[in-house]
Amino acid sequence: MNAWLISTVAGGANAGAHSGSGTLEVIVPDTDASIRWACHGYPSSLAKWHYHPQIEFHLIREGSGQFMAGDGLMPFEAGHVAMVGPNLPHNWLSDIIPGERLSHRDVLCHVRPQTVRRLMGIFPEAAGFERVLRRSQQAIVLSGESAKVAGDLLVAMGGHTPSWRIADLVALLSVFEQAPAEESRTVVTPDYNPDTAVGAESAVNSAIAYISANLADASLVQAARSASMSPSTFSRFFKNVAGIGFSDFVCQLRIGRACRLLTTTTMPIAKIQKSSGYANASNFNRRFLARTGMTPSQYRKTHAGR
Repeated sequence: MNAWLISTVAGGANAGAHSGSGTLEVIVPDTDASIRWACHGYPSSLAKWHYHPQIEFHLIREGSGQFMAGDGLMPFEAGHVAMVGPNLPHNWLSDIIPGERLSHRDVLCHVRPQTVRRLMGIFPEAAGFERVLRRSQQAIVLSGESAKVAGDLLVAMGGHTPSWRIADLVALLSVFEQAPAEESRTVVTPDYNPDTAVGAESAVNSAIAYISANLADASLVQAARSASMSPSTFSRFFKNVAGIGFSDFVCQLRIGRACRLLTTTTMPIAKIQKSSGYANASNFNRRFLARTGMTPSQYRKTHAGR
């Protein structure tokens, strides 16, 4: 595998003319490679809200949680495959218990958009990739057979030579180009402006770290303190940057945890309710129904054995 150097610097002066947000991830390849393949577990120093000038193809192999991209937020499970456009802030936040580690969660590949466009300039058959590049600015997520094919390609790429990875890249782009509409969706709203979050990386990652570690009793006041802001300022800041209010974000993570416990354990629902941060059963049932369209008991029965 080719050696790559990955470091992080804050957005702003070190980011030059870049207009994105999050933590800038500087990815420097060997001179003889334009495609970078990598894998890592979770938690990881690389798993945070960040951006980079490369396109990213990403497979989640284990666990479940929430995918953050721009102002979008959606749940993910094992088999999730996404294509994130250049300079678009993103993060995959897994729901894990303290001390738990997902050793093989992430498989990913990076390539610069300029490389893809040069390829398109040489091969007219690749002209359709331009639409894929444009859509990736809103983060494309695949499902169904398209996700399976793309995920298999990403895993196989790790064992291939640099020259073979060129063919893998073309195949990946083709899967995203040809995926049927019902198996391809975007996450970020069309009018999302990353400029609104420039310089927000430290506060966002501090808030996410606090929420993850204290999901059952996370409070706006403590989250604001972790980001060194007043509660009112933090509330406006979080909504502006993440595209979702703090309480809605926490609720979505809590219901996501409840879903995981319902499908992977035999824990009584009353205990799951408390573990997910809800002291009141009626409040838990109401919020769970609003998010999933089912009661907790219906959800467990429907997804039993997953």
